[in-house]
Amino acid sequence: MSENPAELFIELSVDGGDDSELDDLTRQLRTEVEELSVDSVEPVIEGTAPAGTMGVDISVLGQMAVTLAPTLIPPLFDLLKSWVDRKPSTPVKIMVKVGKKITKMEYDPTKTSPKELDALVKALAKSVKG
Repeated sequence: MSENPAELFIELSVDGGDDSELDDLTRQLRTEVEELSVDSVEPVIEGTAPAGTMGVDISVLGQMAVTLAPTLIPPLFDLLKSWVDRKPSTPVKIMVKVGKKITKMEYDPTKTSPKELDALVKALAKSVKG
């Protein structure tokens, strides 16, 4: 585990898609993120079972939590940009938490130009460092 890990929460959405398609896309992205040698990639779990019941954790479709060294944030964003470029109907929302600092951004290739994306990533990197 990294000494001062960053936590990223990634959320995918599919315009006009169904839950099965969203689940498949999430699994594909998770596999690619794991190849970056991050500390962990976990599904986001929704709620808890009521007291006295034997509930099952329900993972939230299209969401994952990634723990990684801050130095891996730029390669992760490169991967996310490449991934979204290959699947342009899949916007990605990202929340990064390093210590007490939290930064959010959304990348939708149908609405965000490459120049705007570069500016978002630079602002994100600056906010995480500063």
